[in-house]
Amino acid sequence: MTWNISPGSLSSPLIIAHRGDSSAAPENTLEAFRRAVEVGADGIELDVRLTRDREVVVIHDRLIDRTTTGTGPVGTHTLAELKEMDAGSWFDPRFKSARVPTLTEVFEELPASLLVNVEIKARGHGVLPLVSRVVENVRRCDRRETTLVASFHPVALGLARVMEPRIARGFIWSHRHPLPLRGRWLSPLASPQWMDPDRGTWSLHLVERFHRQGKLILAWDQDVGVDLTAMAETKTDGIVTDRPEFFVKQRR
Repeated sequence: MTWNISPGSLSSPLIIAHRGDSSAAPENTLEAFRRAVEVGADGIELDVRLTRDREVVVIHDRLIDRTTTGTGPVGTHTLAELKEMDAGSWFDPRFKSARVPTLTEVFEELPASLLVNVEIKARGHGVLPLVSRVVENVRRCDRRETTLVASFHPVALGLARVMEPRIARGFIWSHRHPLPLRGRWLSPLASPQWMDPDRGTWSLHLVERFHRQGKLILAWDQDVGVDLTAMAETKTDGIVTDRPEFFVKQRR
């Protein structure tokens, strides 16, 4: 499977599991990613940040407090320190053995054909080192065809474009963002192949307009009141969902 497809060419949208199957296992853990594979998702979405020793780890928040037994910013801890923390009990005691994975561990653990949507979580001076390390991970694990590097930050995508143009790029935005982001004014800097609107900005008109420009649509935050058949009729190319099993069953 690959992210390099033609706009509007699929009979049904790709089903991408948001932070893994985060409805059934703790988000951004190998347990959640394995569950997404088991239920038949086409791919997973995950978030990456850098540790103090410049390792790429999979975690959403800047602070580790919500999803681990530790405290403080991700970047103040080494990988070894993070690996000592429980990253699953907050979701359910059954997952007390879950740990914060590295991006490399995700690539090595999951099928080579699984699509992986890597969201860059950095700002300011932290963007360049994180993008550089992500690109290095993708190359080392030979995951160019199955990786989409995505971000709200157009500079991050512009850097990824320069470092490794063969990795697909996705520009994310939300209706809650200020106009420069919401209006996608800076997206030409990133030259993304995928446009990633939230539910508040997704529309049939938007899908048609970007398809005419040769760009694909990966809609996120699409869990409420969504019928996959209706999404398929709009030719939306993919959806990011917290409930991959629900949508896989609809597709079947």
